[in-house]
Amino acid sequence: MSAKRIYSLLFFFIAFLIGMFFYNKYHVAPKIDISKLEIVDANEQKFDIKSLKGKKVIISFYASWCPNCIDELNVLNKIKNEKLADITILAITDESIEKLISFRDNKQYPFTFMKLTKPFNEIGIVSIPTVYLVNTQNQIVYDKVGYINWEDESTLSHLKKLME
Repeated sequence: MSAKRIYSLLFFFIAFLIGMFFYNKYHVAPKIDISKLEIVDANEQKFDIKSLKGKKVIISFYASWCPNCIDELNVLNKIKNEKLADITILAITDESIEKLISFRDNKQYPFTFMKLTKPFNEIGIVSIPTVYLVNTQNQIVYDKVGYINWEDESTLSHLKKLME
């Protein structure tokens, strides 16, 4: 095999590895232990996610400046009462308490708004929205980086079934 061919193969192999690294970093939700998340409410009181055991929960990591986050939260709000009535939606940001309160008060969503006590990247979240679905046993049953089409009936049905 010629040196040129070896270098070409090596180049493509390295490019593939770099591509996989960035794909995993920006398109695969990090594995997190939700029971160890340090979050606070708008009054900066600690919140224990374990208190949600027995409930189906959508955890959405968002930022007020993120268009895809806002689009997804808008859709969740739109279908909350009719199609997600039995599901708690926890919206978590790493922005300041002031921004959390302003966003929450401006949008008036029927969600529980929380603040992560550290930046997203410290728990592995580098792209938002990142969503985790939690079943009644407090286990993550689904995760996704990026917008989820909650208005698609088959997607919604599938995701709700996962949380049972």
